[in-house]
Amino acid sequence: MEGESVQALAIEARGITKRFPGVVANDNVHLEVRHGEVHALLGENGAGKTTLMNILAGLYQPDAGEVRVDGRPLHFGSPRDSIAAGIGVIHQHLQFVEVFTVAENLALGERARGVALDLRALEAEIVRLAGRYGWRLDPRARIWQLCVGDRQRVGILKALYHGAEVLILDEPTAVLTPQEARQLAGTLRMMAASGKAVIYISHKLREVLEVA
Repeated sequence: MEGESVQALAIEARGITKRFPGVVANDNVHLEVRHGEVHALLGENGAGKTTLMNILAGLYQPDAGEVRVDGRPLHFGSPRDSIAAGIGVIHQHLQFVEVFTVAENLALGERARGVALDLRALEAEIVRLAGRYGWRLDPRARIWQLCVGDRQRVGILKALYHGAEVLILDEPTAVLTPQEARQLAGTLRMMAASGKAVIYISHKLREVLEVA
């Protein structure tokens, strides 16, 4: 309507096509996700959901099409470009340095860029971020000491710490207990209510209907 401002989409995929030898994984895919919503990508294994996620994460480059963030067309040459654009990906199989603490794992990316960090300040920031979503997470705990649910929370916190406004979760309940899955659903709704855009990748229709 004339005189009304239209908020740009948090993230948008236009005409994304990705081919691998002998298979077309994504064929002219369009996706629109807004701030403040949980948007589901639903489909069976092999449907191309993870391929699209890896394109948004900067792990793959599309053969055709473009990605836009807040209305701006962007090219992701690497995961670092995607993170800089405010996209955080929480993979199904999380990778951490098991003998490092929660805080040390979050600091790894900063150290790789040569940024000096105050570890105590980072620990305080982790407690603050975790508290926002009702989590009790010890920033000095070593990753190997954590249950699967807490490890996933560390992955989410890492994305938030690096400034993610769009969070992409790939089959996030695959290794969670039913109680942990319910807690995650509540967390994602809180994130959406605060203005984050959440992309929830799953093949479980019941979960999608509850969360998205």
